[in-house]
Amino acid sequence: MKYIPLSDYKNTWIFRHAEMPVPAEDLEQIKPLASVAAIDIWRNNISKQCLTPEDFGDDDWPVQEEIWEESGSWQEEWESDSPELPRVVTEHLQWTPETTVFYCIDSEAVLETTWDVFSRHWKNFLFFDDECILIGRKRKQALQFHQDGTVSVGRKGIVAASKN
Repeated sequence: MKYIPLSDYKNTWIFRHAEMPVPAEDLEQIKPLASVAAIDIWRNNISKQCLTPEDFGDDDWPVQEEIWEESGSWQEEWESDSPELPRVVTEHLQWTPETTVFYCIDSEAVLETTWDVFSRHWKNFLFFDDECILIGRKRKQALQFHQDGTVSVGRKGIVAASKN
């Protein structure tokens, strides 16, 4: 089984929060991956050896400063009444609404949805903001959300030549 029911996801509360409930039609498009599928996405796209962002090693692309092109704040927009994504995100990602995206919390917690659904409910996803990475299927761009209220935008897996 590739997915688990959203109702069985241990953190389903982030989508049912009283102040930010996600409509039923969008809940149907938020799919927590089963452990085996989550690990597969993580190993093929994030890290082959580390299980969580806190464990990233020097060989993992998310810690390579060269791949991150820009950063900005997400905290102010999250706290505002506006549903809009932070400017730094909308300027960097030109994904179509139906693009499949993966919100990678750790190796066993990966949520699949569409860019359209993520864009509308990004504030719910950001209840988990501790170095989580957003990637798109067959896309090079990536976002990493930091607990300090910033987001880094870049191109996954692209590392500049080492400087000697």
